[in-house]
Amino acid sequence: MKRILFFFPVILLLVVLSCKKEEEDGFKSVFSYVADGFIVNFTNFSRQAKEYEWDFGDGTESSTKKNPSHIYTSKGAFIVSLTARNGEQVDVFKDTVVVLGPNSKIDGDFTDWTYVEYALRNPEGEGGSLRALKTFASAGHINFYLEGTEDMNLAVLDVYIDSDNNLSTGYNTWMYPLGSAAEYLFEGAPSAGAVYKHSGEQTAWNWTSVYSFAEVIQFSTIKTQQGKKVVEFAIDKSKLGTLNNAINFCFLEMDAGWNPIGSIPVSGKAESKFLKVDL
Repeated sequence: MKRILFFFPVILLLVVLSCKKEEEDGFKSVFSYVADGFIVNFTNFSRQAKEYEWDFGDGTESSTKKNPSHIYTSKGAFIVSLTARNGEQVDVFKDTVVVLGPNSKIDGDFTDWTYVEYALRNPEGEGGSLRALKTFASAGHINFYLEGTEDMNLAVLDVYIDSDNNLSTGYNTWMYPLGSAAEYLFEGAPSAGAVYKHSGEQTAWNWTSVYSFAEVIQFSTIKTQQGKKVVEFAIDKSKLGTLNNAINFCFLEMDAGWNPIGSIPVSGKAESKFLKVDL
């Protein structure tokens, strides 16, 4: 009797371990992922599965690859599901994939903008030297990629920013009658510009210098690619006061003689208004 009592816990333990081993080795769907900017690489750890179907949670087409890569077009949290099959056996695993946006660096290498969608393209024949732009907000900066014609040199660049999303505060410029109200004006060449803050009546040209460009904004060099000028730059969000969920802005370019040569969005039309970027 003593020998039976001695071996009973051992037998029970072996049964438990055997069941656990069988459960661990059984049919199951599971994956992990690594996000690199907008590109997410998935690794499939499913067991005993022969077919796979991925739903990436962004409304795009599914994939039947074992280990797919997927390109997201916006930052956010996406519920991704992997359905694994083996005959009549089906198991579904879901996880939240967090996409923080591109790993953009202001270095004159524009490949990190490849999968960022255009925020705006000026209509053909409008906008002068400024043609199109991409933008996104990261944790500390508002990032821009600007395309222009061969005339784009940024001898003088004006960036108007409505930082509080309130049309009853900030400077109203006639160039954007449907919405402007800028609290800040960035003006000058990339190497020697200044940042001004508005005060007083909305129609009053009343600006006070608060920063140099070097303190707030970082530019890459301007390059020519595929017949167009391109430049990237980033604005320090902490220098723009209290921000809400978005900002509104426009870009205006002048030549060295301060003659207007470009704008984005297109200015001076009845329907002209600032462009919005979510933060």
